Amino acid sequence: MKLENFHERMQRVLLMAPLYRLERRRFQAVDGAEISGMELGLMTLLFFFEHMLDGRKKSGIRSLALFLQEQSNGQLFAETEEYEKISREIVSVFRPATGRRNEEEFYNWETHRADRVQYSYLKADKADMEANEQYYVLDEQGLELIFATKEYFNEFQLSINQLILRKQLEKGQFVLALRQIEEMRLDVETIHDRMLRIRQEIHRNIVSEDTLKRYRKIVADINLRLKGEEKEFLELKAFVYETRDRIRDNVDKDPERRAYANILEVERRLDRVHGAHRKLLQEGIELGTSALSAAEEALYFSGIDSFNFEQEITSRLFASPLPITASRRLVEPFLSLELCQTWSPLSVFQPQRLERLERESTQESFPDMEDLEASGEKLQNLREHYAKIIRYLLDFMAKETETTLADFLPALEEKAPEICSNRQFYVLWLLLHRRGELRLDAETIGEKSVYSGIRQAVPELQSLRVVEISGELEWQDFRISNMRIEVTLQDGV
Repeated sequence: MKLENFHERMQRVLLMAPLYRLERRRFQAVDGAEISGMELGLMTLLFFFEHMLDGRKKSGIRSLALFLQEQSNGQLFAETEEYEKISREIVSVFRPATGRRNEEEFYNWETHRADRVQYSYLKADKADMEANEQYYVLDEQGLELIFATKEYFNEFQLSINQLILRKQLEKGQFVLALRQIEEMRLDVETIHDRMLRIRQEIHRNIVSEDTLKRYRKIVADINLRLKGEEKEFLELKAFVYETRDRIRDNVDKDPERRAYANILEVERRLDRVHGAHRKLLQEGIELGTSALSAAEEALYFSGIDSFNFEQEITSRLFASPLPITASRRLVEPFLSLELCQTWSPLSVFQPQRLERLERESTQESFPDMEDLEASGEKLQNLREHYAKIIRYLLDFMAKETETTLADFLPALEEKAPEICSNRQFYVLWLLLHRRGELRLDAETIGEKSVYSGIRQAVPELQSLRVVEISGELEWQDFRISNMRIEVTLQDGV
């Protein structure tokens, strides 16, 4: 029998070693009972894990002591200082005071020699000098220990992969991060398939009010989880941007050059997965509104269709003699209200409200292209504004020649939110859609054109084509149809 991967197997077994060391610690409770430290150690890991999921950064000894005191209802110790003392002891087991990693030794029967493994469950984060408190976060092995104690469902796999990806990016493991992003892409596709299946089940299986309530809860849980994942995506992208800028300053060195190429690939793939996840968020909102509302309406009309008036009302009324009061209450919901139209001559003496019959309607509309070109007021500002938008577009597309407005808007919101809140941003896309294809050459675009700034700021752009596609975008206070954007550069890409 071959002892393959004996080191990795022992590494997984010894992952639980700190919990077993805590099990040998016994604590005297207020009522005299002995409490094992293993349970308190697991509660500590769950405390830091919950704070990591919620994005709370300030997790230290005092907050952990308060958590243990609340969960035990104050039955472990009488004084708050005792909870802080035990919290400090538990943290020192997961993170030794020497600052070194936890280390376990064993005999490797595959190599027939002594071997050792190292673990890092907690790591120090920011410190508050004024409050004299150190904050901690879960490290990679701490996450593995949490995941080893429970079988997580597939719908939580994306959140788990996001946490693992953050750890890999912090350590500079960009090659492993690319593989992790690919797993996240598969998780997004799995969630998409599950949402399609739920949509079909909503239209097929809702036959009662209880079933409708159950599906409402399922959809609400999905939307809540998608919003949490969206927040984590934004934090990951911000961290990638900071890492990219930091590596770019030292790109002259050979290792840094390879790292810079890898971080650019991580940024590109993460943007693609984030765009697909944003579509899931929109589908989840639509699933919780229109799909469930349509199912509720169908349930209402199916109940009306299945209602038998002759059997439920007529037979009940004439088959058994009912008192007059009971008969009246039985048929009262099906009787229309009596309508009485009267007019009092005294109403002519009541205060009258005078209104203009003809009101001037001031409907705001988007300006025509000819009006923009003919107007000299603020024309230079529009040229610079439009040129800046197209510059951001080409930076977002990199070497790609096609994208959509739905994918471009979130990226622009992060880099230049003031542009997305400006009405002229949406005016530009309506004008380009009306034009169809904008060719940026001297014959087509003159010096007085509102697009002349684009030709000067982006000389490598030959043409820009905008086509409307299905879907609507609601961004800030604006609503616009989704559009496919195609560009042609001078090198013919």
